[in-house]
Order: sequence, then structure tokens, then C-alpha cells
Amino acid sequence: MKRFAFTLIELLVVIALISILAGLLLPVIYSARESGRASACLSNEKQIALALIQYTSDYDETFPMNRFADDLHQDTGCTAASGSTLPQDALQGSTVNWKRVLPPYGITAQVLSCPSNVYLWKAGGYNHAPGDESNYLYAAPQRLPNSYAFNGNFFHEAVPACWYGEQSIRPRRLAEISSPSSLIMVIESRANYPDIGNWFIQSRISDQPNLGEFQSHRSGLNWCFADSHVKWLKLPATCTSKMWTDTYRDAAGGCDDLKDLAQEYK
Repeated sequence: MKRFAFTLIELLVVIALISILAGLLLPVIYSARESGRASACLSNEKQIALALIQYTSDYDETFPMNRFADDLHQDTGCTAASGSTLPQDALQGSTVNWKRVLPPYGITAQVLSCPSNVYLWKAGGYNHAPGDESNYLYAAPQRLPNSYAFNGNFFHEAVPACWYGEQSIRPRRLAEISSPSSLIMVIESRANYPDIGNWFIQSRISDQPNLGEFQSHRSGLNWCFADSHVKWLKLPATCTSKMWTDTYRDAAGGCDDLKDLAQEYK
């Protein structure tokens, strides 16, 4: 009986063809997987937005504080040093922030997790806690991940005190928003602060110089606006109109220089 076998040349050709096909397919598979993750993150933002709108209905059209006072942190007004352009107060590192008051509206740790974000449990912030800066006094089941943050240029609790000359920190009110469809409310973030402002635009992840503090998807970000709609936009597009502060002055000036963006946003 005559036996047939592949020659070495034929085997090498087959292996080469498989390698070429794998090289062509892997980017497609990765892109499809990332598109799915981006959609999941967008869905999370939508759920968070609806929860925040429900919260304002229950609390006299007032948004939750970015950070709340607790036993260790009290309202002392603005604590920013003279000449500082950033809002600061004594609530930095509080154990209660806006994410901690949303569970009654269906917001869980899973909803607060973007599957594209590999820095979910990055340590840092004011207490070097893993994940959200409030985690340092919570047991593991109650800890929250990084992924979503308030727009600090508007919702940081010390903005009224530091930028508008008011005496105390406070939450923001619906009545203060002139164009809810244009004002950024929630942002995808790799930082463990409850808010992230445009002052982070030039920042980099310490161990990844091509990555910034904003979580991206295919060089853009998912943004959630104050009217609860969500959309994908390039980071520079948010600086072309007053998406960070609505009709108010942007004292941080983070949009003033967009030349040195992290590579992922280009």
C-alpha cells in the first residue's frame, strides 16, 4: 500500500499560512473584545447617570457631595494654598463620597467597574488605599474599585468655596446647570479619587508613560453628561466648549495646553 506524507516544505508553508492568518485575525478579535468592553463601560455610565438623577429627585434637586464630612473629616471651607488653581478642602480622603450613597439606586461595585480598566485596584490618593480612596476603613466586601469619577471642575465639593468665594463647601444644584446636555458629569478614570478634573489632562500613569489618568477606548473616552446621556468623544473635543464648567469660569485651566497628550488619546 502506498503511503502519503507531507514534505518538510509543505509543513513549513502550512505553518507560515497559519501564522499569517493569526496575525490578521488577532487585531480583529482584540478590537471586537475592546468594543464589547467599551459598550459595557458606556452602559455602566448610563446606570450611574440615572441613579444620580434619581438622587437629585429625592434630595431637593441637589447632587450628592463629591465627598461628605465624616468623623475624621469636617468642613473647613477652602484649604487651597494662595495662588493654587485647584479646589482643596479638609474632606480629602473622606470615607464617604458620591459613590458610597448610590447603592439604594442599584449601583453596585460591579456597575462601578469598567472591564477595560486594569487599574481598578490601583493604590494611591490621600490614604494610599487600593481602589477608591475611601476604602482604607472598609472591609474587603465593601471596597469600591476605580473606574468612574465626578467631573471635579464642577462637582468637587470645594469649587464654590475656592473658585466662587463662598464660605463653605457644598453640593452642586440642578438649578446651577444651564446646559445639562453639554456639562460633563461622570468620567472614566484610572485615578482613585472620587473626582477627576481637566487638570489631569497632562498627567501620566507612573509606570506607563503612554497612558493617562483617563480610561480610554480606541483613543477616545466615554463621557456622561448632566442630562444623563452618554457618548464617546476624543479628549480634546471636551475643551472646545465649556463642557467642564458650563457657564462658570474654569480656574484650573487644564484645557489651555493640549500639545502633550498621552499617546492613547491621539
